[in-house]
Amino acid sequence: MRLSFSSFVLLLLCIQCTSIAKRQEYEDSLRAYKKADLEKTITYLPTEERKGFIGILERAHLGFLKGETNYKALEKLAEDSKERLRFSASRSLKSFFYMETEEGYYASEAEIIYLHILLGLYYVKAGEYEKGKIQARYAGNLLSGEWSAEGQFDDPTLRLLLASLWLSTGSIEEARVDFRKANQLKPQSGILRTMANERFSEKEEFILVFGGPGAEPEMDPSVNLNFIRGLRNLKFRQTGKQSPLTIVDGGNKTQLVLEKDTLGWYERHLTRDNEISELIQDSKYFQLVSATALKEGTKGTVKITGAVLASATIVAFGAGLVYLGAEANSGDLSALGVIIIVSGFKLGAEWVATSYDDARRNMKKDLDISDEYRYVRFFPEYVWMGKSKSALVSPKLQMHPETLPYTLSPAMGKIKVRFGFFPDNQRP
Repeated sequence: MRLSFSSFVLLLLCIQCTSIAKRQEYEDSLRAYKKADLEKTITYLPTEERKGFIGILERAHLGFLKGETNYKALEKLAEDSKERLRFSASRSLKSFFYMETEEGYYASEAEIIYLHILLGLYYVKAGEYEKGKIQARYAGNLLSGEWSAEGQFDDPTLRLLLASLWLSTGSIEEARVDFRKANQLKPQSGILRTMANERFSEKEEFILVFGGPGAEPEMDPSVNLNFIRGLRNLKFRQTGKQSPLTIVDGGNKTQLVLEKDTLGWYERHLTRDNEISELIQDSKYFQLVSATALKEGTKGTVKITGAVLASATIVAFGAGLVYLGAEANSGDLSALGVIIIVSGFKLGAEWVATSYDDARRNMKKDLDISDEYRYVRFFPEYVWMGKSKSALVSPKLQMHPETLPYTLSPAMGKIKVRFGFFPDNQRP
């Protein structure tokens, strides 16, 4: 069936028109987040996907760090995730699980697991310890990959978060299991090995501080030389400084240990996302490539044609001067004409090259989909962790020699756990 020209143009426009929250919609919110202003971070969140998976999880995550207690939207999302959870298999990932949302977003493994850990922490904050344990078990089952031993997604930072949830419910042995799992994934980590064998009491506090402003995607055409797939490849860039931190509480100091990083969450997100929607996305992307090539090709043709005509005019003018010089027996006039002819050829070549480079840059910009890549923002790039031998009274973060103006959350749970956030991207 043949498409009319107007239908074809409409199709191309629809490819580029979406109702998703793009990077520019996050600019104000991310700016506030980098200053650790969680109130404004939440206020400035984009409204496009407020009721979707991404919007709900982002608000719940930021709200938890801010000290909020309302978890109803997150609770409903967690129940929906259980009903919508799907298991799949592929050649590269072997097997994986994902959640397809009503708004067409494929939630990743790390996002789904963190969703249940976060809900469990909200339950603990509300004193509902049994509900917290249920969420911990569910998240642990997903991490353990009991449904499949091949290609399972496991991560030391998620294990660390899960251990903190178990501690807060008073389940010390279960917490040790996850500390050990984290240590198996990172055998070089001394702090994880220590925590796996540590004794915890109700008089002590476990401290976990989220760090970094959050990873951002950028186009990475070097990954794949294939024209259709290559320009669509992305990579995530992290910008946190990984600064050394200390907890200061009166005259007592607790050195925090940096555990990095969560880049594996994002890399798995990219790989898994391609596995799920590869054919669909390639089809759409091929249409976008075609549309962009058509647009830039037309513009480039006009520019190159203009450059050739202008160059030809200059060359013709130079040739005219050579002719007049020959007629008037003037060597100077003929020499000037030759110079103009040579300059005309050089300028024409430069103009054509410039037109080509402009078209190439514009095409690259149009095909860069990093601004539209969908994922849950504001997750930590890494965490600091530590343990205080006594209950903290008024703890503050210190990055030697400065005391930082960022506060930690109140201690929560049967075994006290305290969370915090430091953007770690600039001096306060």
